[in-house]
Amino acid sequence: MCNCDDSVVVGNYKNQIEVDTPKHMKGMGSIGWYTFRETLCIDACLLGEIQDLWNKGIATTGCCCGHNQIQGYIGVIDEHIPRMKELGYKVQFNPMRPNDEDSFIPKRL
Repeated sequence: MCNCDDSVVVGNYKNQIEVDTPKHMKGMGSIGWYTFRETLCIDACLLGEIQDLWNKGIATTGCCCGHNQIQGYIGVIDEHIPRMKELGYKVQFNPMRPNDEDSFIPKRL
């Protein structure tokens, strides 16, 4: 479980921290519908894990700690799916995209 209190719910951004987008992701520009901006907002309880992945060269496309209400996830670009599996991450099933494997269960929650 994460460190969110009852005032933090899915859909609000009370527990997020704005950080600079890593250089290896800024240079990608856009991936499909997603465009990398100068800064990203990350749930505070996932920030350390996300920064560790960035330090390993992993490009993330989104994340959520789940706010003690739903399972959290870390999204990555398709090219980094094999690396996430090598790092021991488990794919999080997404019923909206049942054949995709680009979402993973955070290890530190």
